[in-house]
Amino acid sequence: MEKTVVHPDDLQRRDSALAAHFEGRTPRYECEYRVRMPDGGWCWLHARGRCLRDAAGEPYRFVGSAIDVSAQKQAQLDKEQLEGQLRQSQKMEAIGTLAGGIAHDFNNILGAILGYGELAHQHCAEGSPLRRYLDNVMHATGRAKALVDRILGFSRSGLGERVPVNVQSVIEETLELLQASLPSGIRVESRLAADNAAVIGDATHLHQVAMNLFTNALQAMENGGVLRVVLERVALGQSLSLTRGTLAPGPYARLIVSDTGTGIPSAVLERVFDPFFTTKGVGEGTGLGLSLVHGIVTDLGGAIDVRTRAGEGTSFEIWLPTAGEACKPAAEAVQELPRGNGETVMIVDDEQALVALVEEMLAELGYEPVGFDSSTAALAAFRATPERFDLILTDEAMPDLIGTELARHFRKSQPDIPIILVSGHGGTQLARAAAMIGVNELLCKPLQRRELAEAVARVLRAVQ
Repeated sequence: MEKTVVHPDDLQRRDSALAAHFEGRTPRYECEYRVRMPDGGWCWLHARGRCLRDAAGEPYRFVGSAIDVSAQKQAQLDKEQLEGQLRQSQKMEAIGTLAGGIAHDFNNILGAILGYGELAHQHCAEGSPLRRYLDNVMHATGRAKALVDRILGFSRSGLGERVPVNVQSVIEETLELLQASLPSGIRVESRLAADNAAVIGDATHLHQVAMNLFTNALQAMENGGVLRVVLERVALGQSLSLTRGTLAPGPYARLIVSDTGTGIPSAVLERVFDPFFTTKGVGEGTGLGLSLVHGIVTDLGGAIDVRTRAGEGTSFEIWLPTAGEACKPAAEAVQELPRGNGETVMIVDDEQALVALVEEMLAELGYEPVGFDSSTAALAAFRATPERFDLILTDEAMPDLIGTELARHFRKSQPDIPIILVSGHGGTQLARAAAMIGVNELLCKPLQRRELAEAVARVLRAVQ
């Protein structure tokens, strides 16, 4: 008779339960464990029984039964997985709301630093000590802006555009940037075979996903190793449940980023997608990398799978739904900033420093700026002389009247007035509200000089 093979992880528990009952320490025997099936798979059994004892209390017979509970076990595991995903989703949403609010306030401060830094940099002599100091200021400001973009992206409140993106071109570009600062002892192996597969999303967000995964993989290989990157098309014929999310049947682009590092301990693996969780030392990481990846991938309708083994490395699989084809973008030449011709632009923002900054920027570009740090004062001035203004540039988050409400009042007085709405904490809901009012452009704080110049020129050309 073939011997029943008990799963190694369950053997001690089964034997301990039997021993406890035979020694009289428990009134009955009851245990769940796995046994190997003829096909090599594992079956869960729920075993119960008890000893029949003689007058001296010694067992002389054992009676019991075992029931196959594999289906119930799988259902329980599926339920726990869904509950875990729900808890993670609720936690990400709550912290995302908090992080988005912090990012909004920080954007106002950062906007003034970035804007005035650009103006000072522009007027500073090349090669001078002051220019060198300003270069460092602008570099630090760029890092701060990137951090805010991470927070907003993670909280799903970024104003990323949704267009067909050639995902392979994004991965190629990110790998090229990575190669420039590759640590010694690291080798990169890549196989990119998605061709012109298009993902509906934002190229910047896809770049953030790739760069965060690549950076984490490099940091897991302190003593050198191999970073493998695979991008391929996959046609999924049936639903697939992954570590983070479930995929419906359809066409996907699958990005696999694997390393030969130390692997991720199980206790850490459960928290790697938590915002602000990091295993790095103080000052070495923000804990936003993988939570940002999770937020972007989920927002794009994709899912994530993680496979890791101690001492052998980790593999992250990113599945993104594809929609048709998109050609690789052509390189754009840097052009001169478009200039105005004396058009009057109303600027509305409750932050006086930002009003003064945008006034200076627009004046240098050839416009006539008129700034207000009160939305009600701006509305009163507009109603008094609506013909005076050629364009409205207004912030969204303000006391009294928010930007969208202010834009609605402007539209009632003068239906054709061009309006640009600016926000540091937007999202799809704000984009829909702005579109319903008829806002011409929606910009994200902090504003940079080129972005502002091109948006104002674009909107004015559209209404001429």
